[in-house]
Amino acid sequence: MEKENERYRELAALAQMGWWEVNFTAEQCLCSDFLCDLFDLRESSISFSDFFQLIREDYREQIIQELRNYNLAHEDFYEQTFPVNSKYGEIWLYSYLTNRESAPGTCKENKSFGMLHKVSSPKEEIGLQTQNSINDLLHRQNSISQSLLRFLMDEEVDLGIMEILKSILNLYRGGRVYIFKYNENQTHHSCLYEAVSERISSEKDNLQNIPVHKTRWWSNQILSGKPIILNKLDRLPAEASDEYDILSSQDIKSLIVVPLKAKDHVWGYMGVDLVEIYRDWKKEDLQWLSSLANIISICMELHKAKDSILREQSFLHNLFNYMPMGYIRLSIIRDEAGIPCDYRLTEANEISSKIFGKPREYYVGRLASELHSPSTREVHNLIELLDKKTHKEINEYFPRTDIYTHWIIYAPVEDEIVGLFTDCTDAVKANRALDRSEKIFKNIFINIPAGIKIYDKDGYLVNLNNKDMEIFGIKNKEDVLGLNFFDNPNIPQNLRKRVQEEDLVDFRLSYSFDQTTHKYYKNTCEKSVELYVKVSKLYDNEGNFNGYVQINIDNTEHIDRMNRIRDFENFFLLVSDYAKVGYTKFNILKKKGYAIKQWYKNMGESEDLPLDKIVGIYSKMHPSDRKLILEFYKKAQKGITNNFQEVVRILRPGTKDQWNWIRMNLVVTNYNPEAGNIDVICVNYDITELKETEYKLIEARDKAETMDRLKSAFLANMSHEIRTPLNAIVGFSDLLVNTEDIEERQEYIKIVQDNNELLLQLISDILDISKIEAGTFEFSNNDVDVNQLCKDIVLAMQLKAKHGVQVIFDKQLPNCHIISDRNRLHQVISNFVNNATKFTSEGEIRVGYEKKGEVLEFYVTDTGVGIEAEQLPHIFKRFVKLNNFVQGTGLGLPICQSIVEQLGGQIGVDSELGKGSRFWFTLPCSNISESTSSCFPNKKSRCIPAHFKEGRKPLILVAEDTDSNYLLISAILRRNYIVDRAYNGIEAIEMCRQLKPDLILMDIRMPQMDGIEATKRIREFNSDIPILAVTSFAFEKDKGNAMEAGCNGFVTKPIATITLQEEIQKCLSEAAS
Repeated sequence: MEKENERYRELAALAQMGWWEVNFTAEQCLCSDFLCDLFDLRESSISFSDFFQLIREDYREQIIQELRNYNLAHEDFYEQTFPVNSKYGEIWLYSYLTNRESAPGTCKENKSFGMLHKVSSPKEEIGLQTQNSINDLLHRQNSISQSLLRFLMDEEVDLGIMEILKSILNLYRGGRVYIFKYNENQTHHSCLYEAVSERISSEKDNLQNIPVHKTRWWSNQILSGKPIILNKLDRLPAEASDEYDILSSQDIKSLIVVPLKAKDHVWGYMGVDLVEIYRDWKKEDLQWLSSLANIISICMELHKAKDSILREQSFLHNLFNYMPMGYIRLSIIRDEAGIPCDYRLTEANEISSKIFGKPREYYVGRLASELHSPSTREVHNLIELLDKKTHKEINEYFPRTDIYTHWIIYAPVEDEIVGLFTDCTDAVKANRALDRSEKIFKNIFINIPAGIKIYDKDGYLVNLNNKDMEIFGIKNKEDVLGLNFFDNPNIPQNLRKRVQEEDLVDFRLSYSFDQTTHKYYKNTCEKSVELYVKVSKLYDNEGNFNGYVQINIDNTEHIDRMNRIRDFENFFLLVSDYAKVGYTKFNILKKKGYAIKQWYKNMGESEDLPLDKIVGIYSKMHPSDRKLILEFYKKAQKGITNNFQEVVRILRPGTKDQWNWIRMNLVVTNYNPEAGNIDVICVNYDITELKETEYKLIEARDKAETMDRLKSAFLANMSHEIRTPLNAIVGFSDLLVNTEDIEERQEYIKIVQDNNELLLQLISDILDISKIEAGTFEFSNNDVDVNQLCKDIVLAMQLKAKHGVQVIFDKQLPNCHIISDRNRLHQVISNFVNNATKFTSEGEIRVGYEKKGEVLEFYVTDTGVGIEAEQLPHIFKRFVKLNNFVQGTGLGLPICQSIVEQLGGQIGVDSELGKGSRFWFTLPCSNISESTSSCFPNKKSRCIPAHFKEGRKPLILVAEDTDSNYLLISAILRRNYIVDRAYNGIEAIEMCRQLKPDLILMDIRMPQMDGIEATKRIREFNSDIPILAVTSFAFEKDKGNAMEAGCNGFVTKPIATITLQEEIQKCLSEAAS
């Protein structure tokens, strides 16, 4: 370690360089070995005073002052080159101080660390350095001069300042130059001007109204008149954390800021922020920027002073020309002996031409002798005025204009006369009429219908008139004379003070006689009166205050009327808002008038908008309606018409194509176009709700009529459609009885079965459409094998297809399973195929499906007759039949549409007349499985339970009161089950106790006790036995009642063999498990 130190000392000696630490608090310098040797120090430290003595005398004061400023201004660095007396003679040292150890205001010592380097005498480099310094100084001086010139020559202060900031920006590229201003209380500061380099973002908008308490260190520096110089932001002291956040958010690398002062007051600051580079700021930067700051402050003050002078000049000029007092200036003309002989009128204001009856150009600048022959007495009076150097007042009459004037004439300087005069014509005429009017005035004073009191200057009553005595209930005037106005208990203290201080005071007063009776004077009035009072001061001819006059107007009845009017207005506005009735009155020529709030609202306009921006423009009105009302205005101006009644459309607020319906009634109430008056009253009211109700009623009526027609057609169609299969069933059933031929009987049986299926389909369609209407259409989602579903439908429909028509299944996937309602899918596809068989006489019907993106599309195509294009939009509407001679209700496709939409899909048809049709619907693909296994691998088998296969047939109790229904059920079940019968609900309960059947088929409607009640009774003693409801009640409510009573399943009549067997197997399997 010692070797390294020794090596450092050798290097420092060779480099002629040493370090020093300056302690400003202790006023001591700690020096390295090189400096100790150089200064011949016995110890490693030297005091400020000893060090300053080593500096050459001509540099000493400069260095002392610079170090003091460096410490006080808290600058980031200090550098200087100066001569010192060392033990080796006079040498030159380059000093650099930086790295401040602690911030000002802390309790730690204030230190800086730096280097002292022995350098050559500056004489050797003075030539180049001096030239560079001179060039830089000239550049900066030129910038200062140009800045000053811009301010002095540019009328626009803002443009001048921005030019200066841009010139600064050209010197310091890659940053911002700005000026901030503090508010009057110095609580906030804001950016007034900002110039930024290219690619540098502007921060002006973000730097408005910055609170001083959030930039306390910064503002303390600026407001105390100190600059802020930062080579890097991390040189900020610890207490300037808020400032650091603000500056760093602007990506500032270095900055320099100087205060802006007006006199001794700091009003803001100017600064330079460098964003792209760091900079070591020099003294010249600070001095130059400070000079510019001073220029800006001084020039802004000069501009303020200039503006103030211009305003004052303008004021005086206007005062001179437009003041209600005449002004002329005369210059005395002397003869060769120096005696005044004439005068010239050199200046006059505007009012003088009115009084003289001649324009100013006629007499200004001309001699009096040119205008008239001045009398010797006139000139003598002017000489007397000049000699006595006083003023004179005269009255002068001008017959040309019949104006009396009062003059004040004086001599402000030698041989100059100024005359000030006023038009006193009214005063002269008033004085002449004074005597004549005095009697009239006294008469008016006594009899005027307003109370008048006269007080002296101390407020004591000296006179009052008759009306005042009447208002205040005074019988004898002498009883109140001498009362003091300021003692009246009805006058509030603040009004008393105003009366004393102001020349004219008017106020409203509720005058209570109860207070005055006991405290002021006795009167005969009761309660109070509402007064309008004016109190004005009286002055004599010399302007001396000598009393008060009080005028009292009894306003009680007027206030009552106004209150009633105001109540009516409020009521009217309330009714207007409720009824949506608007009112306005305006002049269609001047477009001036007034309107209530509801009128604006009905017109779709803002209440703040002037009437002339609405009337005749109507920007929110439908163009065709606007044309009508503008046509009315044209005719009204010509006097052709005087009223307008129409319903117009006004654009509904917040919409682009929705309209409110407004009824407008306009009436011309005053037609006087010569005087510019054509007054119109307009009442408008919103009938939108009425119109919408009217449309709804019309729509409802049309819908009801349509539904009535459709219902009648539906009933007629149903009558036809139901009677047709019934006729076949009844007819061929009768033939079966009398026919013995086996083939013929088989044919009749097939016909009966086909018509039976048709009748069931008709009834099912009617029930489905009723469920859709009631919102009770239900779905049961299970695993559906799509291929098997389509195969089953194709096989079934192949038997129904006409001869020569093939029904084909287009298989798409080897396996396809979905989660859906199989019965509903079967219903939709079967309906499509069934319709295709009706309208296809040859060719083929293809059933299939295909996966399209996110959906599975089912389709049925045919080569039938096709559908006309105009009929396609109506194909899925209820009761629509394309061919009335083909059996059907017109409900199949609407039911299919409802099923598909409730399954989350879409339905449609593509068809061309004569070529065939393609009916299709889609289902979401999210539940599709292409595996060979079912989507329900754990699904329970619905076959007969194993313990029944061992030999014992299950016992089924059939509760049915109708013999034909029982015989049908028995025929269906007797091969696999033992069947017994109960004729009513009571027998069913008893037989259930005795026989303990494996399952009960319960009819709902039976004599003595119905199936619902019987089921409830059975559940009281046996909760395990399966009970299957078999009934003709097919609505969802009926099923709900049965299931709530305790039934396990529900089968509707007419009974389908397969359906009944499946439900029985299901119930038995569930009971066995």
